[in-house]
Amino acid sequence: MLKEFVEERAAGVLTTTGIPRVDILKVTEPTELFPEIYQPLVSLILQGEKRLLIGSEVMNYTAGQTFIASVALPVIGEIVHASAKGPYLAVRLTFDRAMIADLLLDDPGPAVSSDTPSFCVSHASDRLIDAWFRMLSLMEQPDEIAVMAPLLEREILFRLLRGPQGAVLRQVASIDDRFSQIRNALLRLRKDYATTFHVDELASASNMSPSAFQRRFKTSTGLSPIQYQKRIRLYEARGMLFARPGDVAAVALAVGYESLSQFTREYARMFGSPPARDVRNLRATSPVGPPGYGEPLLG
Repeated sequence: MLKEFVEERAAGVLTTTGIPRVDILKVTEPTELFPEIYQPLVSLILQGEKRLLIGSEVMNYTAGQTFIASVALPVIGEIVHASAKGPYLAVRLTFDRAMIADLLLDDPGPAVSSDTPSFCVSHASDRLIDAWFRMLSLMEQPDEIAVMAPLLEREILFRLLRGPQGAVLRQVASIDDRFSQIRNALLRLRKDYATTFHVDELASASNMSPSAFQRRFKTSTGLSPIQYQKRIRLYEARGMLFARPGDVAAVALAVGYESLSQFTREYARMFGSPPARDVRNLRATSPVGPPGYGEPLLG
């Protein structure tokens, strides 16, 4: 029922629903996607299949499964199964940290292990899918959104907290230093991605030893701090070059590279082709264009 409801209302690749932070996604053919920075979110696939590369981990998820992320993650994805008759369909909710924190006051749940990663895939329960359906049904009653959407969002979050992804979701609003300090480090790296940093500085600011900081950081993101910054730089560069093709040297400098040859080498290693050729191919073949910076297009 939810799949049919969503498919009837999906207009193009991305459909804004009028419900705060809730979107519908539809793709009609298998495709590689732009590298993206996923903000903390949950997405539920209703039809089709998606593959994500996060760090060195490859994750597939399909109809009836949810993907959840508690921190900003550099991700490369592809739609594996989709067609005009059976399009990839998904719904997505970007998290409101304050709402999750409020829920945790009433239902704190068990302590979260420092070994818990910041992302996972799991099957959605019938109760969770039902809550999603009632949330999306507000598209037919827009005058009820202001009152009902926050209540239904709380229910979706509550179902997630009580399910197998609860430990990951608790990280979004956790006041535990292990998670809050990593969140702060991620914010700094995303904001100042073009600035050179030393791991010891980040570790000191996080009140951790360098080894403990690196271990916790990689558990959260699947990447070392240096790898994380490099991906942010290259993802941002690709989006900039898509908007301003031909200005490779200026873009390399803007994202923090002092050497054009190093930038070109690392760009080609990440995306399979040198910058100019990659962007030329991308502009010719991409069905969707680049997402806005920090805005996951096909979560």
